Amino acid sequence: METKTVTETPAEQAKPSEKPLDQYTIVVTAPAETERDAVAEIERLDETQILDSLKGRATEKLFYEINQRGQQQIALSWAGVKYFTLQAGHISIEEVRLSETDNQYQAIAWARDKKRDVRVMGAAVQSKTFKPREGQSYPDEFALAKAVSKAQRNALRNLIPEPLISEAYRVWREQHAKKGS
Repeated sequence: METKTVTETPAEQAKPSEKPLDQYTIVVTAPAETERDAVAEIERLDETQILDSLKGRATEKLFYEINQRGQQQIALSWAGVKYFTLQAGHISIEEVRLSETDNQYQAIAWARDKKRDVRVMGAAVQSKTFKPREGQSYPDEFALAKAVSKAQRNALRNLIPEPLISEAYRVWREQHAKKGS
């Protein structure tokens, strides 16, 4: 297994969006029977956002609503993690380490919250083969980028306080309820 280290540009070098939270949208997904189904659905949706970003398409879906056995659960999307860490302005990716096997890429990312002096790790594994719901599998040309993006998402997500996410979602919901009335 070969290991590589990549130093990433800090997230705070990118300018945070000036767009207010109420301008963003929410994705409502199909029901998930189990927690594993919910996680798989979030991964699928995040992969779509990652690919859209790689192809230069804007994505504005910050949250996912997952209905798991009648219980609504809220999850932060890949774009949502980026939004909240850029808005914070003091969180960055310090390092990404890559390794690969014949079948997959593995990425480990370290993120730092400079304000709270906290460093956390996130990891991800990505198959080199894309398996569509129907049809034959084929080599995934974006597998490496997906592994890196997911590892960064997982590290950065660990630095976003849960109350911030809950409050942002509540505010968004209230703003859209007022618009709908």
